[in-house]
Amino acid sequence: SSWWSCVCAPELGDDFNVSGEEAVQVSPSVAGQGVVLLGRTQPPEPSSKIDSTCSTSDSLSKGASTRSTADTVWSDLADCPASSAVIVAKPTDEFEESPLVECSMPTPAENLAEENGLAAGAPDIRSVLSSSDLAAVQALERELGAEGVEAVRSILVEGEALESCLLRFLRAQNFRVRQTAKALRAHLAWRASVKPSHLADLTPGEICGCADELLDKYMPTWHQGFDRQGRPVVFSHYGKFRFGPVMGAGVTVEKILQVHTSNSERTARLCGKQSSKLGRDVSNALIIMDTEGWDPNNLRTKSAFDWSHGLAKIDSEHYPDRLGQLLIINAPSSMYYFYKSVSWVFPEKARSRVRIFGGRDTWEPVLRELIEPSELPSDYGGSGPALMPTEPSPPQ
Repeated sequence: SSWWSCVCAPELGDDFNVSGEEAVQVSPSVAGQGVVLLGRTQPPEPSSKIDSTCSTSDSLSKGASTRSTADTVWSDLADCPASSAVIVAKPTDEFEESPLVECSMPTPAENLAEENGLAAGAPDIRSVLSSSDLAAVQALERELGAEGVEAVRSILVEGEALESCLLRFLRAQNFRVRQTAKALRAHLAWRASVKPSHLADLTPGEICGCADELLDKYMPTWHQGFDRQGRPVVFSHYGKFRFGPVMGAGVTVEKILQVHTSNSERTARLCGKQSSKLGRDVSNALIIMDTEGWDPNNLRTKSAFDWSHGLAKIDSEHYPDRLGQLLIINAPSSMYYFYKSVSWVFPEKARSRVRIFGGRDTWEPVLRELIEPSELPSDYGGSGPALMPTEPSPPQ
């Protein structure tokens, strides 16, 4: 039979050495709740047991019971397999007010793909997660419930692992499980309403109801190659952005934001394809924003500020942690001040991934360090083809 010992675990990230076993770490879902961690060890000395019964998953033996002292709780799990996971339980003096947290058992390796609902071609990343990340993912899965997890699986792009999606949202919410579950439910509702997968299949002109050439000229964004980490590289020539001509053609800020959603969804697809191709998780992209020719008049339009706020909302709420790094190049002073004026709406983590460069001599070495020359357009110091739709237009 297997016996279990436990240790009080009040704080997130606390490690505890369990006799005969490796150290275990406190799950984010139970930190600060007066919980205990149970780990397999030698049987304790015989003693009386209280009547309260530990509520566990069906994988555990029936009738398992617990007893409590000031510092420890013992659980006799006679039929529990030796490969069982750590069990999380409430102290016995709180049983009446707070139900036990259901424990999670490891899934056999041969069933991982089926149990985890991997998208087509998605790598199995669960087996390589840190103990804390795995605990957070499992806690979020319990909070979402089987129906919620299935709903999340249904929106994964091809090649994306369920764990990758859950961790992106967890990081955005600082690993607060309930808040993350709430954010994911809101995201699912948003996808049902906005239908970003459909937008990604349309051209910018089809979304905005105008000629594609207009947006290619004044709001060009394109994907070109991958960096040395395997991340998609996306270029946006913000120096060409002119809100006047676009808005004058009847295009609204809402439609421009739908184009951004389409681009974000396409980038997510590229990440999924890279994950499948490389056999490891690729969940974010390198964004290069070229601001050469930036029009200072953009600072004077309400549309520009509404657009920037809308970008921040879409990225933080629906594509969290998709930004691996943002390089703003050829930045004039006016662009620097514009970024400063709107950067407060972006999450702190996103702001920490932004670097601003002036002249070519400052940014070209950085691009060549991050991207193979064959993947980098010739216009940006590489040997790859120039795929930008049009040449930069002069300020108007």
